[in-house]
Amino acid sequence: GDRQLKLPTGMAFDSDERFHITDEANHRISVFDTEGAFLGKWGVHGSGDGQLNGPSGIAFDAEDNVYVVDQNNHRVQKFTAEGNFISTFGEQGYGNGQFDMPWGIALDPDDGSIVIGDWRNDRVQRFSPDGELLQIVGRPGSGVGELNRPSAVAVDKNGDIYVVDRGNNRVLLFNPRGMFIESF
Repeated sequence: GDRQLKLPTGMAFDSDERFHITDEANHRISVFDTEGAFLGKWGVHGSGDGQLNGPSGIAFDAEDNVYVVDQNNHRVQKFTAEGNFISTFGEQGYGNGQFDMPWGIALDPDDGSIVIGDWRNDRVQRFSPDGELLQIVGRPGSGVGELNRPSAVAVDKNGDIYVVDRGNNRVLLFNPRGMFIESF
């Protein structure tokens, strides 16, 4: 039903304090207020522009546009807060700027760049708000600064990148230039 969730995966607040939840199994975004009242939903299953296939990460920019990691379509899509399609970037692959089941997303509060946990490629990629590749962080493995299935990312006010390294059961910290700092 409209108010039900099936495999909720990510959540983000817009500027009106409404929270938007990605629903991986229902291929949609559900919207609630802070009291838990259902406000609406948007998104349909598919692979075309504006369609979703297993949405995971979600983040809002300063203009209240929402970026959704479209996991099974191996891309990131940009929408208005109401769910109107704006743009998309990414495709399946292993090369720079390509994704293999991307998962987490964060926006750098300083420059608005988009940081994506590229789950099956075992790396993090940073893009401009227009989808231009700016940086690749990490490489596959279990050693220092290496990643195995990065699932969530966050960027602090200093631009440092935190990565949930799911396959290695740890969190890694990289500086804004992508250099490994520490793990915990």
